Amino acid sequence: MKKQEIINELLDSNSAEAILFYSPENRYWFSRFKSSLGYLLVTKTKSYLLVDGRYITAARNSKNIPAEIEIREFSNNLFTQIKEILKQHDVKKLGFESDWVHYADFEKYTSIFKDQTLVPINCSEIRIVKDEWEIEQLQKACDITNEVFEAILDYVKPGMTEKELQRFIDNEFLVKGAEKISFDTIIASGVNGSMPHAVPTDKKIEVGDLVTIDMGCYYNGYCSDQTRTIAIGEIDAKLEDIYNAVYEAQSLGISLVSEGVNAGEIHKQVYDFIEKRGYGGYFTHGLGHGYGVEIHEEPYASAAGNTVLKENMTLTIEPGIYIPGLGGVRIEDDILVLKDGYRMLTSATRELVKLKF
Repeated sequence: MKKQEIINELLDSNSAEAILFYSPENRYWFSRFKSSLGYLLVTKTKSYLLVDGRYITAARNSKNIPAEIEIREFSNNLFTQIKEILKQHDVKKLGFESDWVHYADFEKYTSIFKDQTLVPINCSEIRIVKDEWEIEQLQKACDITNEVFEAILDYVKPGMTEKELQRFIDNEFLVKGAEKISFDTIIASGVNGSMPHAVPTDKKIEVGDLVTIDMGCYYNGYCSDQTRTIAIGEIDAKLEDIYNAVYEAQSLGISLVSEGVNAGEIHKQVYDFIEKRGYGGYFTHGLGHGYGVEIHEEPYASAAGNTVLKENMTLTIEPGIYIPGLGGVRIEDDILVLKDGYRMLTSATRELVKLKF
């Protein structure tokens, strides 16, 4: 479905005639143009991208903005322009992003758009199904991530710190062609692995450690999110059992992905599996999340998630077991939902890698 059709359905379901997008993520999703500030006004028949002087030349020169979007420059006359467009299209009911707009912005809208009824619209799911171009960008981001992972295996050594490994990874993404990293890289070695979102420290990576590496990048505005846990030499039998439990749990979760399946049910089945393995109390987060323009988007595979998956939705599957004082394991992959199953976008090996020194 084209993005204009998605918006038209959204407008119809909310009894609105146009919507004013302010969030950078939704503006980029619709226009393929990035700017820190800007507005995107979408009516049922025409759309307008309004940017200031810092971006107007880049917007006019852009080959990515769809031809049907009219580009306009604004300065102090921004809302005068928007009101003129609303009048031109006879818009009486104007939607806004209720899940993004701050109350102060809402008050401003109320004072400006006096000829329109403001309609709050939850836009959290408009990006949930990806089109072919979006999937291509996601695949490229995942391919770069795999290249970086392969480079890590050649680089990591006992004695280097978590921070040193983090700096290498962040730079390597840029070397491999990414725009930027998609979130702060997580490096958790040894006992630090018991913290799902550990911040890299000056702790030295040692022989016998498991090292959890959670990383990703942006490519053309679309992101990847991959986690691998690797072994620095031989590891304790308990750690190996934890790894095997997470690997089997993730394999189960991946196998359940398909159109028509409830994302929350996938989480439940994986949690139940880990619990039967004796580690239920150590799996402390949701199984996965959507990804695209943002690193965390709908749908969510969690205890509270209930989205029924559709073709071309994207979802991470990332179970983990975290035991304080011992360490932890997480394995995460980026999955594309198909009508009759799934496609893996990430490709790094999921089996336990034991590096020898």
